[in-house]
Amino acid sequence: MIPSVDDRLASIVRALNDIILPAVPAEASLARDLTALSIAHLQILRTQLDAAPAFELEELVDARKLANALLEKGDGGSEVEAALASLRQTLNRYTTDEQPRQARVAIHSAIDDVIRKTGIDGSPGFREQLSRLVLDAESARAIKDRKWCLPMGFDTDVIE
Repeated sequence: MIPSVDDRLASIVRALNDIILPAVPAEASLARDLTALSIAHLQILRTQLDAAPAFELEELVDARKLANALLEKGDGGSEVEAALASLRQTLNRYTTDEQPRQARVAIHSAIDDVIRKTGIDGSPGFREQLSRLVLDAESARAIKDRKWCLPMGFDTDVIE
């Protein structure tokens, strides 16, 4: 029988808590703190495990929305046009949701290229719109990410 991912994570938490942390000398405060932080992160991962696929799909949907907005508004010289063509190719390559993490990373990389190339030869109108397009998309994404990270307790100003 192969243990589940949750069982394996629980086993790692037990090993860190019961064996490794007690063996770390008290004067090694950084090692103790980092071990405790690792334990906390593993426990959070266990609580988020079932929801992770849906979260990654939602990230991909948001990346596609931003990519499409850039393709719709994008305008400029040869650098921007090449970056937009590459973004379009990337979107066409990842038309299914089979590999959401890989697709999101590829789309974000292509988006980054469009942003960088806009600084080289983007049209004045696109340069003006670019910041608003990115900020609007990423502000909405940041709220979703903050909610996802609630179990960590870092965010003291959580938006409902």
